[in-house]
Amino acid sequence: MSAEPLHGSCHCGAVQIRVAGPLPKDLNDCQCEHCQKRGALWAYYDVAQVSITGVTSSYIWGDRDLSFHFCPSCGMTTHWANVDPGYPRMGLNGRVLGRDVFQQIPLRKGMPS
Repeated sequence: MSAEPLHGSCHCGAVQIRVAGPLPKDLNDCQCEHCQKRGALWAYYDVAQVSITGVTSSYIWGDRDLSFHFCPSCGMTTHWANVDPGYPRMGLNGRVLGRDVFQQIPLRKGMPS
């Protein structure tokens, strides 16, 4: 029996997220300056597990290999994706799943693994 999909959204609801998979084992409170300023808690998934609907804006910085996406209406960071469309992993801001969900998941502090 498979787990129920997870659902989330940005603050205004314009960007909707569906995850076909279980809760992640932890959320990464990334300690780089960029992620600290965004306030995201990253859950890592295979790209194929995540469906995102709605329009996002993006910002690419540093090594220019990650595109950080956010809602253009409310500004909430939703996810990051590698600029290489063949890259199999992405980071989902665990906060989009709602407080009742993300507060169940253990936090770890560190750089992405």
